[in-house]
Amino acid sequence: MKLQLVVEGSTLHGRVLPLGDGWLLAGRAPECTLRFDAVRDNTVSARHAIIQREISGHVLYDQDSRNGTFVNGVRVRRVELQPGDVVELGTGGPRLRVARIAEAPPAASPLAPASPPVASRPLSLHESITTLGLYNPEKEKPRQSTWLGAAAAICIGGGIALLVLVVLLLSLGVTGTIVGSIVAFIPAPFYLALFLWLDRYDPEPAWVITAAFVWGALVGVLISFVMNTFFGAVASAMAGAEAGDALSSIFSAPIIEEGIKGLGVILIWLLLRREFDDVLDGVMYAGVIALGFATVENVLYYGGMFLKEGVGGLVPVVIMRGVLSPYSHALFTSMTGIGCGLARETHNRALRVVLPLAGLTLAMFLHALWNAVATFTQGFFFVIYLIVWLPLFIALLGLVIGLVVREGKIVRRMLAVEVTTGRLTEAEMKAAGSFWSRLGWPLAALPDWRRFTARRRFLRAATKLAFCFWHVERAAASRAQTISLPLIPRFRVEIKELRTRI
Repeated sequence: MKLQLVVEGSTLHGRVLPLGDGWLLAGRAPECTLRFDAVRDNTVSARHAIIQREISGHVLYDQDSRNGTFVNGVRVRRVELQPGDVVELGTGGPRLRVARIAEAPPAASPLAPASPPVASRPLSLHESITTLGLYNPEKEKPRQSTWLGAAAAICIGGGIALLVLVVLLLSLGVTGTIVGSIVAFIPAPFYLALFLWLDRYDPEPAWVITAAFVWGALVGVLISFVMNTFFGAVASAMAGAEAGDALSSIFSAPIIEEGIKGLGVILIWLLLRREFDDVLDGVMYAGVIALGFATVENVLYYGGMFLKEGVGGLVPVVIMRGVLSPYSHALFTSMTGIGCGLARETHNRALRVVLPLAGLTLAMFLHALWNAVATFTQGFFFVIYLIVWLPLFIALLGLVIGLVVREGKIVRRMLAVEVTTGRLTEAEMKAAGSFWSRLGWPLAALPDWRRFTARRRFLRAATKLAFCFWHVERAAASRAQTISLPLIPRFRVEIKELRTRI
């Protein structure tokens, strides 16, 4: 059943808006699809109400408006709209009459304002967003400033990498650095592949993954090395070498290392919200940052032990750090990632601040506990490892698997509307929402590399569209705002273009 809104009794009297498969935002703010006059329509809030298409039909959500939203004279927060319903934005405010799409607009009401009515014409969500400047394809093209920023980031990263190399050479010499690097970096791609495999529903851009790894490997290691060395020197001078090492391990290392790794996760959450959708993304980014940090840190441990005791001393350290506890750093930093992921999913302003900080605090605590156990219970370390740490690793893996299954359900549910409107086929929706189909469907296009690439891009755009729908749904239910709303047309345009090549 196709519906439309007919505006009555306001500065937009006579405007007709079809209710399609997107979202319609009514209010006085610039981003509103149905934008009322800020002075004459004073009962309307900046973001008064939003109407979204759901499986059951079109649903109206009041956005915590000042004067309330009324449907057939009853104040509502959520209601499914039916033909004949009259929506009133504030008592005595503009009225939106719900009618079937074939119904002709009514004659001008005697209550119409003295000023001439706005000409009636359909207004789509995509047209509104484009007109308001919230979606502009030209903005997606790289600008000169983008390339300059990328060049600056590469130069800064190269400078930090050089400093890290100098630290390694001064600490280990050429032989220790080479041996430590070979042993530490060989398994890193396999560990990274696990994170990328678990993130198949919404694979993140390669440059973001690279930046996350570099943050942990270079920025995290360099800052931690300098600050931990300084703290250890001061603690040793005040309490002796043995006590200084213990204090540095239990207090300095957890706070500094988790602080700088967690800062990387928080920066991605704050600055790259398009690429940060939920808790799984938080765990994935935290894991990649932690992997970068642990890999370079292991160069120091492996190279130092090789120089001190040779291959015989190196093997036990490799087993300890590379086999029994390769994901210890990932476990710690994932607490910050989970906090940021929960903050991304909530629209409660207080929780957006509290959750990342709570996750960071838990990360520091777990890291300090790990180091304390290793320092004071060396004889019982493996017993505690089996009782405490191994179950925690398994729990983290179980959580990630559960989040992957959850993402699949979200994608399928959110794209169901696109199937009913013909923008996607049932097979395309199932391919986007199936963990294994996402792998097999692109591979079926080989050896046609262009078709393979188009299918991969298609799946990513469809998944991003699904998460945009999901964020808008949650924002509407919470009467909050989300940056995902104006991104919907972008991914629809991309999907439409890619469908001709898959």
